[in-house]
Amino acid sequence: MGPRAAIALAAALLLACQTLVDRVGRQLRREAPIDMERSVDLLAPTGLRVNSTGARQISLAWDPVLVGPVSGYAILRAPPEGAFAPVGRTGSRFETGYVDSGRGAERLGDGRTYRYRVHALDRGGSISLDHADVRATTDPPPEPPAGLRAYSNLPRRVVLAWDPNRSPDVSGYAVLRSPTLAGPWDRVAELEGRLTAVYEDPVPGDLRVLYYRVIAVNPFGGESDTSDPIRAVTKAEPLPPIGLEVADRQLGSIVLAWRPNVERDLHAYRVFRAERRSSGWGDERMIASLSRGEHAFTDARVACGQELRYRMRAVDADGLESDFSDPLEVTGEDLGLVAKRDPSHAWLLEW
Repeated sequence: MGPRAAIALAAALLLACQTLVDRVGRQLRREAPIDMERSVDLLAPTGLRVNSTGARQISLAWDPVLVGPVSGYAILRAPPEGAFAPVGRTGSRFETGYVDSGRGAERLGDGRTYRYRVHALDRGGSISLDHADVRATTDPPPEPPAGLRAYSNLPRRVVLAWDPNRSPDVSGYAVLRSPTLAGPWDRVAELEGRLTAVYEDPVPGDLRVLYYRVIAVNPFGGESDTSDPIRAVTKAEPLPPIGLEVADRQLGSIVLAWRPNVERDLHAYRVFRAERRSSGWGDERMIASLSRGEHAFTDARVACGQELRYRMRAVDADGLESDFSDPLEVTGEDLGLVAKRDPSHAWLLEW
């Protein structure tokens, strides 16, 4: 490395070190305590103005104080009728802007007006006697979502849609649900994203009437008023099959028949059977699943004189199942055997 290159490298390193020292110094000055008990004879900043406002944010700017030992500025805030308290400071004479978002429990509110004062600071953290002042108001809470609509008659769910909020401060939505207009309203979903404007609500029940509202939410937890409520109904399950009867009965088999269901999207019929036990009806089990066009079924596994109970259910294309039909109790055909006593007192079986 030649002499010129070494000198250039040393100069670059020195500049980098000085830049780092300046940054650390500014950060330390920002975090150093402000001495509110001592004031110094420094000029007050001029041109204090509200740069912009947002959701629970206020941006301030002012002109630098070019004379005197100014090391930064102190920013004080007060509610409309309250006392001023420090909320921040800058670390340089030329750092003449500050964004106030509040901190922790002291976060700003929505649509709230605050008073601000800006003082010049010396290196010891003492504030100037004079100050600049201004009032500023945060943005109001978001507007409630518009165009809320519901898609009803869906199997055990309701689909909601609304118009995305145009405010860039909206970070998502909350969905409220109630069984009545009077409430109570449960918060059933939190959706992230301003453009997320569709929600599918799973509902554990058929023919359920529900009411919905939607709230727009900003990143700081601020909420809009609720939207106008909207009503939705889940799809009804099919009606139970009717007219179940014995169409024919022969030895070893029973033919069942029933009337067709009225649902247009009916998918199948299910046939259930239970057998008589000494203690009552035994376990019920499904013995057949038939297509919608079938309205009869032959049970070919019937014992002589067996007592049976049949019931049915209808199933639609979405898998919704009806209640049981009225039960049908049937006794299977027997062989017609008759016990007869002959003159020799012996018991005989005759057809």
